[in-house]
Amino acid sequence: MLWLYILLGLVILFVVLEAATAVFFFGFAIKRHPFSPEKRQRENPDLDMSTEYELWEKGKEGLADHSFDTCELVSRDGLTLKARYYHAASPRGITVVMMHGYNMNWFHQFCFDALFYLSRGCDVLLPDQRACGESEGEYLTFGIRESEDCADWCRKVNELYSPEYIILHGISLGGATVLMATGEDLPENVRGVIEDCGFTSPYEQFKHNLKTMYKWLPPILVLPVTGLYCKVQAKFGFKDKDSSEIIKNCRIPLLVIHGGSDDFVPTRMGREIYEAAVCDKELLIIEGAEHAFAYRDEREKCEQAAARLIKKATGTDITAS
Repeated sequence: MLWLYILLGLVILFVVLEAATAVFFFGFAIKRHPFSPEKRQRENPDLDMSTEYELWEKGKEGLADHSFDTCELVSRDGLTLKARYYHAASPRGITVVMMHGYNMNWFHQFCFDALFYLSRGCDVLLPDQRACGESEGEYLTFGIRESEDCADWCRKVNELYSPEYIILHGISLGGATVLMATGEDLPENVRGVIEDCGFTSPYEQFKHNLKTMYKWLPPILVLPVTGLYCKVQAKFGFKDKDSSEIIKNCRIPLLVIHGGSDDFVPTRMGREIYEAAVCDKELLIIEGAEHAFAYRDEREKCEQAAARLIKKATGTDITAS
């Protein structure tokens, strides 16, 4: 009889640990955690952020030369999402919708990068993704709901500004967002996709992160329970969408950018997405670049590739005066 009590105790302990792990991982990965440069520096005192601060200052100064409108969108699940629409001084009829990464905001992710497009005649929409920046939301959904938001932002841009063409540009979570958005009912004037270090699916991303960052949390035990908890709390599943499957049906030009030394979203995911696509496509691997650092390390190469994509997508050479 004693062994039955011991067995029952072990089962109860296992269930409690599973539940506790699910709550911990959900809180860490899914809940809103606003980006703060000061907090990042405090948590990583040896981290050199001088380049980031320099880019943010240059971005702030550059954007001050452009007029902008504040835009709002109510998501399909009732969240109020915020964005800024910046106007190019000499518009070419092209709007670039830029979707930022995990727990970031439009300013700290794209304030400097947006200047490239603005200086070449492209208007830019800079949303704060759900549960980030000034937008509402408690949970990030790793592209599942964000891709719907992205499609709705494209419709909002058409409603307010009627550009001839729209280009999607996303990084990290934003990269997965624009890839998954190609599976939505996009307006016909969405003509190209630029994705930088996006992942294939939330499940595969979490599986990789658990193996590399939390080796004491086996994915086979953590993800099923956390996924169930997530379904109840945040109303999405880790396998609801997969970029590498969705992109197979994409018929507009695609540019895949990835750092060759990306250990967070592994470089192989970028290659998988590129290989799965059957549209006009280009793969740019920036050797030595870590996660989301491709533009910072080789900005000219990335901007040239973006210009090539836009020319293929719209017929406009944005590098020509």
